[in-house]
Amino acid sequence: MNKMISEKLKKRTFIDTILSCLFCLAALVLSVWQFIGYADHTNMKEYLSNSLCSLVIFAELGLLALILLEIRKTGKPFSKKIITKLRIMAVVLIAGALIPSYATVPISEQEYSVVIVFDMQNMLFIALGVIIGILSEVFVYGLSLQEDNDSIA
Repeated sequence: MNKMISEKLKKRTFIDTILSCLFCLAALVLSVWQFIGYADHTNMKEYLSNSLCSLVIFAELGLLALILLEIRKTGKPFSKKIITKLRIMAVVLIAGALIPSYATVPISEQEYSVVIVFDMQNMLFIALGVIIGILSEVFVYGLSLQEDNDSIA
């Protein structure tokens, strides 16, 4: 790969790397906060589902930060490590979409009913996981083209 193009790519991903790390940390803090809320109010199941969803977001953003760090380190967007991380992102996102949302509805002053919701938001996350999985296959093709180009040069 052209050294100048590689250096430009490293510069362009600097802010993205920092932002993804900050948002990753924020998702972890949110997850812990929601889990503490669930520990205080075990009858409020939405705290637990929010905590698990925040952990999925933490994992996604953490993997994204690792991908961006790999690009910054090597200057190449196509590598086996990045493809593996993209595939893991797809699996984590699809698995996270299978976490149902809970809503606690008060029946009376002392009684609560827990409603399990599996809605279009879950379907959206499954679709995004599939899209990331397909994108990883595009990266496989990009890697083969990059290897061919590197062997010629």
